[in-house]
Order: sequence, then C-alpha cells, then structure tokens
Amino acid sequence: MKNDQFLTSTYQKFTMLFLLLLLPFSLCAKEKIVLGLTGTVLKDDLKNIMDWEQYLENKISDFDIQIRFTKTYAEMNTLIKENKVDVAYICNSSYTKLDKDGTGKILVIPIFDGSDQYYSYIIAKKSTSVDSLADFKGKIFAFTDPESNSGATAPSYYMLSHGMDPKTFFKSYIYTYEHGESIKAVIDGFVDGASVDSIVYTRFAQKHPDKIAQLKVVQILGPYTNSPIVTRSSLPQKKFEALQNAFITMHQDAYGQSILEKLSLDRFDLPSGQDFSNVAKMLEVIEQRQ
Repeated sequence: MKNDQFLTSTYQKFTMLFLLLLLPFSLCAKEKIVLGLTGTVLKDDLKNIMDWEQYLENKISDFDIQIRFTKTYAEMNTLIKENKVDVAYICNSSYTKLDKDGTGKILVIPIFDGSDQYYSYIIAKKSTSVDSLADFKGKIFAFTDPESNSGATAPSYYMLSHGMDPKTFFKSYIYTYEHGESIKAVIDGFVDGASVDSIVYTRFAQKHPDKIAQLKVVQILGPYTNSPIVTRSSLPQKKFEALQNAFITMHQDAYGQSILEKLSLDRFDLPSGQDFSNVAKMLEVIEQRQ
C-alpha cells in the first residue's frame, strides 16, 4: 500500500513538474494568422512575399503568419467564408461578393504610383492590327480568372454593353488564373490578346522590359478602386487592429519600405469610402445575362 502511495505521489509530482516546464512555452505560443494570396501577385515576387511574411511577424510578435495560396479567387473567397483564411489580398470583384453577404471586411487599400485606382488593360502583340476589344472577333483570348475584375468582369461587361457576347465572340478563350501568365501567353503567341491588371502589367514591364516591348495596350477600361487587403468579418477586433496598424505603418521604417518598393507599392492606406459600386453594377449585369 505504501509503495502504491509512493508511486502515485511520485507520478503526481513528475506530472506537475512536466506541466510547469511546458507553461512558459504555452504562454509564449503565437496566434496563427493565415494570409491568403491569389493571382493578384506575380510568381516573380515569391521572395518578396516571403520577406513580407517575415516583416509582419517581426512587426506583430504575437502572430505566426502563414501564407496560403489558391489558384482561383473563388477558392479564396470560400476559405475566407469558412474562417480558414484570416486576411487576404484579393481582387475587388471578390471583395464585392464578400461584402454583399457580409463575410469580408476591408483592412487596407494598396497605393500604387500615388493612386488608389487601377485599370483593366486589353493587350495584344504590336505586330497585329488589333486596336480594340471589338477587333478580337474570331480570335483566341485569355481571361485571368472568372472572378477577376480587370481580368474578366470589366471586359465582359464592356462587351455585353456593346452587343458582344464573350462566350461566342471569340474563336476560343481560356483562363490563365494569373495576370502574369496572361501576359506571357500573349508574348508567346498562345493567344491573340488578354485582359490584365494595369498594376501587374506595369510591374511586369519593370521586370521584363524586353518582353513587354513586344506588346501594346489596345484598350483601357476603368478606373476601379485598387484590389484591397481584406479580412474575414469574424476576425477579432484586436487582431484586425494589430494587422491594420502593421500595414499602414509599413512605409515608415526602412525594412518595410524596402519590401514595398520591391512590390512597387507606395504604402497601404486606411479605407476612406472607396467606391466599389461600379464593380457591383458590372457583376449584376453579367449575372443577369448568364
């Protein structure tokens, strides 16, 4: 009996000691924040994205930032709605849908070249006679993503508004699921034209001036509010404010500024009544015509 009591007492002491040893680790455990990224970023920027992740972790020491990529905007929206992604860089068509059902909230707006607006560029090779969207009849065209504003929504709305059905107007069309891939598809001759994000096009031109020299912008649609950084609506306010502060102060220190420069961004601003109604209107018209 005494031996049993001794063993029980020893076991309890060992268990207590083990728990005490674990306590500092549990107290220091970081909260996981999942950052979602889609076709709004170039593959060339992977190293810069990793630096961005590290910057946020250094800035908010309580957070363990984990990046999650998705091929499509629809997949990212689903992850946000299911609380599997906390904050994401998505296009404004995707945000408009999240806002409509109350599952997404704008965190910050990226500022590029002094502006919070961008355009949809319709591009083709300089060697072609194409001068507008209407000239692509019977040709092969590349959209970016079915839910991309600049890569699908804007050109589709324009075409429908001018008597052109995107589903039957072209000889064929494809989705590349990344703006950079759409640009490359035109350069390599896989397609005759494409619709892309003007910011991504400008960044691609900075990185590959020899390749972009083969292209021309044949039509510009817009402007539209820059694609926002959003959070899931259920994100606790404390986390929301910590993330927001990290983003809007990024340009104020040397390390943060260097990352922004590599991403060709000036800074991130607080949302200030930016208008997404034009995107909502385009989506409504497209849905009615389907």
